Amino acid sequence: MNLYYNLPPEQRRNQQLVARFNADEQLWESLECRRRLRRRLSPRLATNIRKQLDLLDFAKALPPQDCVGMFEEP
Repeated sequence: MNLYYNLPPEQRRNQQLVARFNADEQLWESLECRRRLRRRLSPRLATNIRKQLDLLDFAKALPPQDCVGMFEEP
């Protein structure tokens, strides 16, 4: 994990959150072809079911999260 040693301590956590958001956004966009294919193959599928399937695909594609806790100094 990159701890962003070049940033001041109060900005490191924010930068980690931004990096995680950007990685999730990139993953979501990479799954676009699956969403299009699903809509083309089953056009009568309900919108809420499609959304649930999209979110399940996204959850499956996410890398496993670390179990290491973050300790912040006061």
